Amino acid sequence: MLEIGVAKTDITVYEPRLGMMGWGMLHNVVESVATPLHARAFVLVQPDGDRRLVMVCCELAFITLALRERVHERLAQVLPEARLGLPELMLMATHTHSGPGGFTHYPFYNVTIPGFSAKVLEGLAEGIVEAIARAWRSRVPGTAGYVEGDFDPEVPVAWNRSIEAYNLNPEVVPVTEQERAVALDRTMRMLRFCTADGSPLGSINWFAVHGTSVHSDNTALHFDNKGYAAQAVERAMARRGHEGYVAAFAQGATGDATPNDRRHPGRPFMRGRYPDDDESARFNGELQADKAMELLDADPGPPLAPELATAHAFEDFSRIDVEPRFVGGRSGVHTGPAEIGMAMFFGTEEGPGLPRSLRSLQGHVQAARARWRRLVPRERWAEHEATQGEKVPWVESGRRRMLGIRRIRRLPLPWRLHPALRLVRALDEDSPDAKPWTPPILPVQVATIGNVAIAAAPAEITTVAGRRLRATVEGALASRNVTHTILAGYANAYSGYVTTPEEYTLQDYEGASTHFGKWTLPGYQTVFERVANTLVDPTAALPRHPLEPPRFSDHELERRSFPA
Repeated sequence: MLEIGVAKTDITVYEPRLGMMGWGMLHNVVESVATPLHARAFVLVQPDGDRRLVMVCCELAFITLALRERVHERLAQVLPEARLGLPELMLMATHTHSGPGGFTHYPFYNVTIPGFSAKVLEGLAEGIVEAIARAWRSRVPGTAGYVEGDFDPEVPVAWNRSIEAYNLNPEVVPVTEQERAVALDRTMRMLRFCTADGSPLGSINWFAVHGTSVHSDNTALHFDNKGYAAQAVERAMARRGHEGYVAAFAQGATGDATPNDRRHPGRPFMRGRYPDDDESARFNGELQADKAMELLDADPGPPLAPELATAHAFEDFSRIDVEPRFVGGRSGVHTGPAEIGMAMFFGTEEGPGLPRSLRSLQGHVQAARARWRRLVPRERWAEHEATQGEKVPWVESGRRRMLGIRRIRRLPLPWRLHPALRLVRALDEDSPDAKPWTPPILPVQVATIGNVAIAAAPAEITTVAGRRLRATVEGALASRNVTHTILAGYANAYSGYVTTPEEYTLQDYEGASTHFGKWTLPGYQTVFERVANTLVDPTAALPRHPLEPPRFSDHELERRSFPA
């Protein structure tokens, strides 16, 4: 049997008027708390004590490198006996867009906050570590089981918000706008944990739907639909006599999956079932909770073998040499430094940015490529075409350029008008140690529990991209008898979206937000297969010189801190 511990802690922390993370809107700031935010921890230890796995699901927009690093550091101080390294530590997020911002060191994601907040980072890390410590100390002999089930097509829980891009994938049956509900991964995948005598301890499930039932006109912290789902299951289990049951609702391939399907008179944006966002979040959460309870009541079959394995590596996603098998046999294909395209700044129907009526401008710019390419140095143009292709770059976060300009302070903008503008101006650095604005070096993690694998991905991955990535990991682990693969999104770090190369060509919101270019998904397949292979053959080749993300100095963080 495994040793299993579960725990839940409150991680509600913010600074007044601090921006929320997700919508990227200056007015989307924290003024109050509508619901508390939580971290739910699950600790698994193999019978011989040699192997362990910690999974934590946090009610946040995503996990950042800074947060995971701080949690890891604190664990070494608070819980040294657990001997938890990065391979054993999997942090995931529900992707609520109504959680605090400011807990990343990379400045692009702090612009609308605006700035880094040490208070938020430390508060979140403290709460997450407390959850892990409680779970570790509450371990009892138990078993893990796996069960999955599909939502019926008529259950109004999620829709594909990018049908035109979805239909470009050769393996899908094209659907109409009226059939958006089926253009998704509608499977909920669940791990169930019980004591040795079969008493329920907790569960964690993965289902793909954005945490965007609550919109950018909100100013209160809110755990959104996943939070309501977790709350409903925990209360239902308590009524059955299982006090202390912990139910986590994590994310899968969520990049193009939305809970919003309609417009309400007098209300902006595409919204959920009701004009009131809280009601819509509760409604959607209850649908997820109903499916979770159905799975909890299903026969899980025999328990998973009490065998754990973990593998982890940092990879430089700005220069992955793609395995030819993932690009139709082509050689010499690689990813490129992060760029964010024009369409990203127009947002989506559930969260517009610039007026979406102006999106046609992108088409005019793309049509004029033959003329404006003469303004770009030949080598730079060739590199862009090879990696970023159709993208019209507005922010080259990997090379620290905006609109092609490195010296941002030369732009004629009213820099003193708003703290966000001052933060943008601070991106213009003369230091030779200046770092990219978004992270290129990211964690790749694969864990197995018996015949179930979990691939923890630091991004928002679209439906079909997720399907391909899961197949890659499952194929690599076939010799370990892995028969089920879970994709955990928003895990361990964050660096934009991952679309398929076919979806990328459309350059709508998701493609424009795919930082490392057209071959980002094949790059993910390449490195996840490489890391998964180390579970099959420990001598398999990982990078000769292991990478680590750069560390930010106190000076760098102070000059970009939230103006408390």
